[in-house]
Amino acid sequence: MPGTKDWLRKANSDVKLAIKAIGDEETLDSAIYLTHQCAEKSLKTFYVKLGKEVPRTHDLPILLDGCTKVNRNFLLLQTECGILDPYGRNARYPSDRFRVNQEDLVQAIEMATKILEFVRTKVL
Repeated sequence: MPGTKDWLRKANSDVKLAIKAIGDEETLDSAIYLTHQCAEKSLKTFYVKLGKEVPRTHDLPILLDGCTKVNRNFLLLQTECGILDPYGRNARYPSDRFRVNQEDLVQAIEMATKILEFVRTKVL
């Protein structure tokens, strides 16, 4: 069964790939989606550490709420989870209403990295 290091490795892989996409206009949607994935896998790592079943949801606020019930310090990630959460849905398919730019991607990478590093300090 995958452990916390496996989950963190996957989350780190997602954000590293998003970083590599900086400057590539053709991959913005996919790259920003990966920032959501990094945040999601990071939060799910905390569930693994606790020995809890990993929720079958992609909703960052729901995942964060579960973490917060165990450790109130997770409240520090509310803003980041709120901003990254729509990228898990909106970046996956073509849309006339969803647009991101390089600045959005860089900001999303910073937020995903913050979540990843925060969780890393709680599980290792």
